[in-house]
This record gives sequence, structure tokens and C-alpha cells, in this order.
Amino acid sequence: MTPVKVHVTVPDLAGVQRVLTLLTGRRYPLTRFEAEEAGAGCWRVSIDTVVDADDAGLLEARLDRLPSVLAVDLRRSAVLSAVG
Repeated sequence: MTPVKVHVTVPDLAGVQRVLTLLTGRRYPLTRFEAEEAGAGCWRVSIDTVVDADDAGLLEARLDRLPSVLAVDLRRSAVLSAVG
């Protein structure tokens, strides 16, 4: 499993909910989830999760296909928030 950090920009709170629904529906293990206002009504969602090495690109593509997603930035990371 590969730890990844995902940053997603959405236009509204409904977009935040759609991102969270996609992640939990696909059973991605979330170690951190944060949403903050990014200005102009947009929200920036920050997520730490772990995926199979081959699935990181698939996760990015799934998020990018959501109509409410404006931008996706996915980075593999050696260290993430601790799983509690």
C-alpha cells in the first residue's frame, strides 16, 4: 500500500460531500480529512489515504471525473497522519 496526499478543489460544500461520498463508497481508508474555504466560494479538501501502488492514478481519475471537482493534486508520500 502506498500513502498518498490528495488536494481537491470544489466549488461548494455539496462538492465536498461528493468527494467524501466517493472515497467512503470505494472504501478508501482515510487517515486525515480536512475541508477549508479557499475563497470565491470554493473549498479545498485535503485527504490522506493509502492505496495500492497501481490505484493512485485510478483514484486521481475518479476524483477528476466528478463534475463538481475543479482541480485534483495527488502526491505519493512516505509519511501521513497516523492511523488511529
